[in-house]
Amino acid sequence: MAWEGLTLAEICAQLKDPERNGGRSLDEIVGHFDDDKLVGWGWAPGEGRQPAPGSQEELAELIRAWADSGAACPQ
Repeated sequence: MAWEGLTLAEICAQLKDPERNGGRSLDEIVGHFDDDKLVGWGWAPGEGRQPAPGSQEELAELIRAWADSGAACPQ
């Protein structure tokens, strides 16, 4: 919800900014998306709520590929 209303470039900048991402490095960001239970809640949100598309594993793979390719942000 912290990303609601932000552009892709703004979300990307926030992800990479340790002052706004919980002090995480890129490797720690990958781990966060891969292992965090709160992130995983998006795919098991409970009765009456729609799960996020895809899976936490797919998201982690995409975040890992982004980080491994230099973590460029869109303009």
